[in-house]
Amino acid sequence: MKMPAVSVIILTHNRKDLLRQSLSSCLGLNWPELEFIVVDNVSTDGTPEMLQEEFGSRVRVIRRTVDSPTAGRNEGFRSAKGDFILSLDNDMIVLDPESIHKAVALFHQFPKVGLLTLRIAGVEDPGSPLREHWWHPVPFEIGKDRFHLTDYFSEGALFIRASTLRDTGGYDDDFFACFECVDLALRILRAGYDILYVPTIGTVELQVSRHENKTRSQRNYYFLRNKIWTAWKNCTLLRAISFVGPRVLKDGMLSVRYGWVDLWFRAVSEGIAAPSMIRRKRDPLPPSAWIRIQHIRKGHTLVLKETPQSTGHFD
Repeated sequence: MKMPAVSVIILTHNRKDLLRQSLSSCLGLNWPELEFIVVDNVSTDGTPEMLQEEFGSRVRVIRRTVDSPTAGRNEGFRSAKGDFILSLDNDMIVLDPESIHKAVALFHQFPKVGLLTLRIAGVEDPGSPLREHWWHPVPFEIGKDRFHLTDYFSEGALFIRASTLRDTGGYDDDFFACFECVDLALRILRAGYDILYVPTIGTVELQVSRHENKTRSQRNYYFLRNKIWTAWKNCTLLRAISFVGPRVLKDGMLSVRYGWVDLWFRAVSEGIAAPSMIRRKRDPLPPSAWIRIQHIRKGHTLVLKETPQSTGHFD
């Protein structure tokens, strides 16, 4: 049986030293048919030259003329030849050379799984996931070492089926950055796919962002605006209020305390008065999809037998 093709895509912008470490770890992955793609979002730090000098023809480089994380990821997805795609940020290291074997085995074992969200650890403790990336329905201490279905993934480290991207369209280019993973997760679940957290495929984030909502950052604006846009696109009015309301109030208090009230007002006003490009995409999830999401949020874990080819069951 022919092994499926796998593509490794790394998005980068002005982080050539971190990118070098990430790409070097990926080049050690064990898989017979593997392509490497770096999507360069207009780097000015010598990234393209470093890639040519140190990696040459082993890596295909897509040099963009516009810096956009969501559009950059999507351009990489469209150019990929693989049946499965490992998508990474430029500060992620893959720990296990057998990661692709593990991922492909899980995709074959669970045909409904469209995306695997990976364990993301820090340099100080590579074996334990970072709480900064833990937004899964299973409590951290219970779920960190267990397989479980989820309605969340981190865009920094994931495996995805190419068919999942074709059926969902990938990220929303108009979001630019922040919260795009939640919008895509809703569309993945709407399309009938599952999202599986995988504790046995580990990555390390070399540069962890912490406490960003306690500093003045444009990311605060994008996170809040895009959450409101996600509600615009995917929720009925009542569900949108419960989906967005707590985040608006929490961010409002943080913005007063940490000095980004103007960004909060801008995010709320531009989020509620969504532009036509967002309004045209409005298609609220049907009740059946929300029932499924509520079931996932009950936090079921998945028990697997020792061999990857065996079946699992919920406990």
